Amino acid sequence: MSLMNAARRPWSSIAFRLALSYGGLLLLTLVVVLTIFYVQMVSVFSQRMDREAKMDLQRLEQHALHYGEESLSNEISRLLSDGVDSQTEIAILTDRDGNVLIGNARVLRDRRMSTFGLRELPLERYGRRMTGRVAVSQLPSGNLLVVGSDMDALQDIEQRFMNASLTAAVIVVILAIWGSIGFGRLVDDRAASIRHTMLQVANGDLGQRIPLSDDEDEFTRLGRDINKMLDQIELLMDGVRHVSNTIAHNLRTPLTRVLLQLRSARHLDGNEQQRLLEHLEQEVQALGTVFDKLLQIAELESGMRRQEFGVVDMQGLLADIADLYAPVAEETGSHLEVVVEGHPCALADADLLANALANLVENALKYACQQDGGHLRITARQDGDMIDLRLQDNGPGVPAERLPHITDRFYRAHERQPGHGLGLSSVQAIVQLHNGSLHFTNLTPGFEVQLRLPAVPGVERA
Repeated sequence: MSLMNAARRPWSSIAFRLALSYGGLLLLTLVVVLTIFYVQMVSVFSQRMDREAKMDLQRLEQHALHYGEESLSNEISRLLSDGVDSQTEIAILTDRDGNVLIGNARVLRDRRMSTFGLRELPLERYGRRMTGRVAVSQLPSGNLLVVGSDMDALQDIEQRFMNASLTAAVIVVILAIWGSIGFGRLVDDRAASIRHTMLQVANGDLGQRIPLSDDEDEFTRLGRDINKMLDQIELLMDGVRHVSNTIAHNLRTPLTRVLLQLRSARHLDGNEQQRLLEHLEQEVQALGTVFDKLLQIAELESGMRRQEFGVVDMQGLLADIADLYAPVAEETGSHLEVVVEGHPCALADADLLANALANLVENALKYACQQDGGHLRITARQDGDMIDLRLQDNGPGVPAERLPHITDRFYRAHERQPGHGLGLSSVQAIVQLHNGSLHFTNLTPGFEVQLRLPAVPGVERA
């Protein structure tokens, strides 16, 4: 149907308009070139005819001067019978009144000629009317000498040139229109697969992809970019569905438990009812914390906090983290160490970055430093235009099959540990907001978290 519409309304296609514009430019170029060629050609032929007429006139005048006008008549006869340019040359000798004494043409003019030099005259030659480009001179006896060439040959060349130029212009116009229609259909065919795929995606089939050809042209690159976009959209939609299902699954159980406990509270009295209500309050607060975390992650992924970025001194920030969590580590018999090389500064939201580091440190203390001898080491240094942060512990690490999913919402690598599975999701959102990267690696033994953030340009480093 799209091809039929394009055929009926070719002007609606930008490809047709561009191709037609190019054809018009080509036609204009052809016209300019042919005009220049025509002017040059006519000029060359006219100058040649004028030069030959002047030379012949001067030669005949000199002959008349030296040998007399009787000899001039013989010279004109010899000139006309020598077989050179006999089809076009003109030579006439007339008296004062314009009567032809000798020559191969006569002047079609009743009055006497009073203008000499180069000019065009209407002539009759062998019974045929024509226009001659001639040089006219008056001899001492008063007779007139007319020498030149027949312009019909030049006019014939001009006519042939104009016919050939018109034919070339018509061919160019036909080719431009035909090429524009063909190019428009070609582009429409290439774009049809893209439109068809996008229509299917719009109807809900997110698994559709644009077929790619082997030619590395603009449409192939565009199709590849659109396919990447569709992959990302499908991934995000799958993530939304997964999050929705996970939220429903994780919240249904505690809400059901709260509802049942509220019903049972009707039949309790005194201290038992008070303790149950306090417990229910804690559960509701925990649910509120989950929703707060989800809202924070959504806010971070939307980029709403980017306007609060400023210069963050990583040395000072890590010193505050160490002061806060070193006593917690000591309570479990573990050790927290912070090493900062130089004076790195990041362009970041200080509160969000502190929140992300606190989440990572709490995870390490929770999972890796539960026994004596636990060790958590935090290092920071500037690597080119990036700041490299690493948190390394000597704990058991994460099972390899679970490592790719630990930033998923509600996913817990160690299910026996308490939590909602939103901490690392929040860290991932914070890092992405800062245009950074987050990587996890199992060590032997231990676990490493690598966090890379853009450094502040132009800030001196010690």
